Amino acid sequence: MQTSRLGRALLAIAMFAGLLVSFAGPAEANSNSAVSKVWDDGSRNANSPFYNEFKDLEVSVSQTKNLTNQGILINWSGLAATIPGEFSRNYMQVMQCWGDDVAPRPEQCQWGTPMTATESLMGSFAANRDLMRGEDPRQSYTSSYLIPPPVNQPFLKSYRVPFEPVNAAKTFNFFQYFASDSSNEISAASTGVNGQGQAVFEVQTAFEAPHLGCGAATDAGPRKCWLVIIPRGETRADGTTVAFDERLGGSPLSASYWENRIQVPLEFSNLTVSCALGNAERRVVGSELVAAAITSWQPALCKDSATFGYSQIGDGEARRQIVGSTFGSSGLAFVSNPLDKELVGANKLYYAPVANTAVVVGFNIEKNFRSDSPLYGQNGTLVTDLKLNARLIAKLLTQSYRADVPGGNSQEHVKNNPRSLVSDPEFIALNPEFADFQRGAEPGGLLTSLGSSDSASLVWKWIQSDTKANAFLQGEADEWGMKINSYYTALDLANDLEIESFPKADLSTYRPNLLTPEPGFSTLDMRPYATDMLDAALAARRGDSRSKTIWDVNKLPPAFASGGAQAIGQRFMLAITDLPAARRYGLGVASLVNSNGDAMTANESTVTEGLNSMPTDTFSGARYNDGKSLTRTAYPWTTLTYAVINTCTQSKEALADYADLLKYAVGAGQVSGESQGQLPVGYYPLPSNFVRQATQTADAITSSKAKDGCPTDTPTPTPTPTPAETVTPVDPVDPTDPVIPNQVVRADSFKTWVEAPGVSRNVVLGSVFMALPMFMTGRALIWLAKRRRGGSAN
Repeated sequence: MQTSRLGRALLAIAMFAGLLVSFAGPAEANSNSAVSKVWDDGSRNANSPFYNEFKDLEVSVSQTKNLTNQGILINWSGLAATIPGEFSRNYMQVMQCWGDDVAPRPEQCQWGTPMTATESLMGSFAANRDLMRGEDPRQSYTSSYLIPPPVNQPFLKSYRVPFEPVNAAKTFNFFQYFASDSSNEISAASTGVNGQGQAVFEVQTAFEAPHLGCGAATDAGPRKCWLVIIPRGETRADGTTVAFDERLGGSPLSASYWENRIQVPLEFSNLTVSCALGNAERRVVGSELVAAAITSWQPALCKDSATFGYSQIGDGEARRQIVGSTFGSSGLAFVSNPLDKELVGANKLYYAPVANTAVVVGFNIEKNFRSDSPLYGQNGTLVTDLKLNARLIAKLLTQSYRADVPGGNSQEHVKNNPRSLVSDPEFIALNPEFADFQRGAEPGGLLTSLGSSDSASLVWKWIQSDTKANAFLQGEADEWGMKINSYYTALDLANDLEIESFPKADLSTYRPNLLTPEPGFSTLDMRPYATDMLDAALAARRGDSRSKTIWDVNKLPPAFASGGAQAIGQRFMLAITDLPAARRYGLGVASLVNSNGDAMTANESTVTEGLNSMPTDTFSGARYNDGKSLTRTAYPWTTLTYAVINTCTQSKEALADYADLLKYAVGAGQVSGESQGQLPVGYYPLPSNFVRQATQTADAITSSKAKDGCPTDTPTPTPTPTPAETVTPVDPVDPTDPVIPNQVVRADSFKTWVEAPGVSRNVVLGSVFMALPMFMTGRALIWLAKRRRGGSAN
């Protein structure tokens, strides 16, 4: 859409102007800005035909301040149960509205673009902006709501609540602003048999929804907006009750239904923060695992120190850049695994731990039980507990289920395997309630990110260290006869210790019908990559696997298109992501079952235990997760991110600025909270010995000995000969401290996504065909684009 393209262009300009964008973490139940409201707050009319249905309704919202593009949890109780399998009555509708007044108006709300699959389960107009004349005695049907009739049908009268953008005139053509693949509206959310329900709502800022303008700068501060929650029961707008075999119709924007709303004000973090003119600019590059933290810290840092331009790149590329002599290479890189000795050469590196978090399998699954199941009444509510072991994850990553292969039911190499995870006896043994799921209720694959990373390497090392999973990767069948997809056997995944990506090796194609041209769609059409882990988390939140398997002759040129996101109430999404991204978008986090049968969930206790039980690299002194050495009660995918500084390539002034970053990161930056400058949710504060180590490193890189042992000639754009290796440790530290100084990699090429610090960590790639050469060739290509958090998935 034009507005979104303009937003991206403005963001690029803002970045060049030195603007930094804040990042606030996702909401959790214990947020200090959580709000609870009751429907009957004393202002309701006890004679209203809706009163008895909603008088006991209570709603809680997990976070209402310091918001960014993120998920917030909405809980409610006191409603009648939704009929499983459809939204005929008794459900909740949720939308986001702008408005500086004491209450939002229907015209100001992003609403009316439902997914087809959801709309088909609802009554007429129940998910739309359209109005049926005369259905609501309290609704005005004046010219303000009359859609201009076609010239050839002047007597046609259709009514609709127009949409009023924040900085434009009202329009009936609201599709120019938002559509089903960009709107955050929840058309319908189920209430369980106990009268309780739960939904995660994606809050959008002015970057994702410029037409709402939430969080945009105003004279009074970031623009506030509204969360509007409208209960739908069994009563029509005219006060009559729908019959058992009828569906409740009517738009929630219609006057009578609108009066039943619960409205909650939303306050946003600053979307743009100007750094002081004249600030020194320092490049920092590296791991996605630190992105949420560094972008939260940036606004605070640039007030008193340099402006740090963070570029998210692969860990391996970050290691190469930090020891590179190429002009413009960064002096600080964030990595999880230390550099090999041979990469370090004559460089002198210092390591400082800065971020304690984890890689996770995030999930968005709604209960979808068969009608004969005793659990049927829970349909549409959220699954909150999921267990996965190493072999199950290996099966998902190797496309070994038929549902993950194009034409999988007819492909010889997987035809004897289970249809999906839900039909795998190994999965059911860990998650018994899924045995009652509907036939066809299955995940849209396992979302993984494109490119190489230490995170992917950790996942594979953990899988390889598990006896059963390793045997499966080598071709051995599980106890029920399931074998690895044969396309993956040549990759030697059981023994390849250098693998650091998630390959999609199945070369199958499939033509679903004669209209589809040869050879049909492929694996990358059916199970495409996410751009990074944050993008994977967002896709999981939206229930959108990004699958494109429908041949669309109306495209120019014709191409495979998406069938849309999964229907609300039937979503089943899995993604390998990081804990900050999972928490940001309100995903569930799967427990990982180790080879001893222990199920470990990522929380502060298990992640910190993992941190403390990591082995130490003998060359660098850095701790790292080798996928097999953590204690049984530690979360196995715990990650520790280090800032690595090369003192040989940096001036004293630059080193002083990097020291400021380190001291802030392990000082005020380790205080958990929602505000700018704090540690976002999904990270856990570093133990004191790690803080002490980082502080000592900050002191060491600004000491008079920081450059001792460096090459005599300062590196220039033309590489100088490498002298004999010299390794100089930092000042003596406590032997219990985890890291000391040493070394990491050269950058004779670099590929980087430049993200406006603090908005989001991803880039909007022009196309997959442009993205792949970037990853393959490593050419220098800087994308000045904002990740669209509410727009269409490019």
